[in-house]
Amino acid sequence: MDEVKRYVNLSFIIGAIIMSWFLMKFSALVLAMFKAPDERLMGEHVTYSTIAGIVLAIVITVLLWRSSKVYEGALSVAREMKKVTWPTGDETKYAMKVVIAMSIIVAAILFGFDFVAKGLTDLILGVK
Repeated sequence: MDEVKRYVNLSFIIGAIIMSWFLMKFSALVLAMFKAPDERLMGEHVTYSTIAGIVLAIVITVLLWRSSKVYEGALSVAREMKKVTWPTGDETKYAMKVVIAMSIIVAAILFGFDFVAKGLTDLILGVK
């Protein structure tokens, strides 16, 4: 079995969980919009919208998982991600310092331009 298939299958499961949360909220909104009752079925949190969101998420995930085009695309992305050379912690810290330093320099330059432009505008308009 290809090593990346585990990661792809896990990402489908995580996607289904996230999608089910979104679809539970969406189906509750749709039921509220049509003023349909969203009755409790079991306990306090299991309602019609909860069941609808979970069932829709499972159906969509299974359809996407069984689609060879989608699944092969996810596999190819995972295979390419394994080829990526990720920076070390020291390289990341150095790059972060460079970004912060350049941001401060650019901010200072923009502040200078703004200060000069304001002074010239005040001089032209005669504002004190």
